[in-house]
Amino acid sequence: MPPGLSLSAAPADRGTQLDCLVVASATVRDFDTDARETLAAGLEARSGDTEERVVLHTCHRVELIAFTAAADALAGVPDAMRRVKGLAAAERVLLVAGGLDSTVLAEEQVLGQVRDAYRSALDRGRTGPVTNELLRRAIRFGKRVQSFAQPLGDRSLADRSARWVEEQLRTLPGAPLHALVVGTGEMGRALASHLSGLGARITLASRSRDRAEDCIAALPHRERHRAVLMSDALAGPLRYDIVAIAVRGDVHRLDSRQLENPRCLVVDLSSPSAVTEDAAARLGERLLDLDRMGIANGARRLSSVVERRLRSEASAEARAFAAWMEVRASGDGIAALRAHGDDVRRRHLERLRLKAGLDDEQAAAVEAMTVAMFGELLHGPIVRLRRDPDAAAHVREVFGIE
Repeated sequence: MPPGLSLSAAPADRGTQLDCLVVASATVRDFDTDARETLAAGLEARSGDTEERVVLHTCHRVELIAFTAAADALAGVPDAMRRVKGLAAAERVLLVAGGLDSTVLAEEQVLGQVRDAYRSALDRGRTGPVTNELLRRAIRFGKRVQSFAQPLGDRSLADRSARWVEEQLRTLPGAPLHALVVGTGEMGRALASHLSGLGARITLASRSRDRAEDCIAALPHRERHRAVLMSDALAGPLRYDIVAIAVRGDVHRLDSRQLENPRCLVVDLSSPSAVTEDAAARLGERLLDLDRMGIANGARRLSSVVERRLRSEASAEARAFAAWMEVRASGDGIAALRAHGDDVRRRHLERLRLKAGLDDEQAAAVEAMTVAMFGELLHGPIVRLRRDPDAAAHVREVFGIE
């Protein structure tokens, strides 16, 4: 725990405590794929430089979420990464988890990626009370965004890639299509499913043949498709109409000598890129990769009205998190109990609003009722706690409040 954040400490300046939260970002808007990979590798290799840290590394972004009171703790983080701190940092984490900073607005996959990054940091012992609370709020907010996201349109980068392929295929004759999909992760499986839906015969390549065969079994018309080892699939010339690669880490890279079909379309969702510079130059507009996808206009799964509302909610949630930090730093167990109880109340109220479709008047009535119920429920215990400071000191322990 950073100095000055002891639960028994006297109330500290809210801004000072909140400013210990920093987010450093590198996204597709400012860094190409190779640069992002280099940044991610450097951040993952660092350890012990901050009290709490979570690294989010996805196809389109690298985000370091850090909480530290040491002034020089982030000195080794590249200056090229954009940094925000305090309230702005908390809001950024919420927006990222909600997919409101993604190429595909409200994309579905980023929430799972945030959850995985948090779980990984938690397992490594790199999180603490502040990042735990912030990531829990961010994941909860991301779920809320998804509850409003439209079921149609691009839900992920795989959706956008498939749409691009379909548009490009309009210029090709209607002969049966043959597609090579390299990778059986979430993105690879989604690409295989989309391309199969377009009528393509899929060759699915993986480092594990069993994994590839399992994925083939889930595709429609499974008898049309085949599973191969990745090393075999990429060993020689590629005569496919479509090649889609979605892998992480070092793999065999496609070069121009392998591209025998002059009309071949290539989708490269790999990080780092799986296409060499000479192959990319030869493909030209027949290549869609992460960097080109980032430049393209963003797809939307939210209406403008809903997007504005959710961004406003992200700001409000960031302020609520700042208030939580202030209470936590104060060491006031009673205030912590009030804040914890109100957070639970608001969360359940929001679920009710969503499920029951309450209008503004109904929501206001339920809000007033829950506030009154909450106040009456806590009034007696709080009066007793104020008379017994020793009992108040144990409120956090009893209620599991960090």
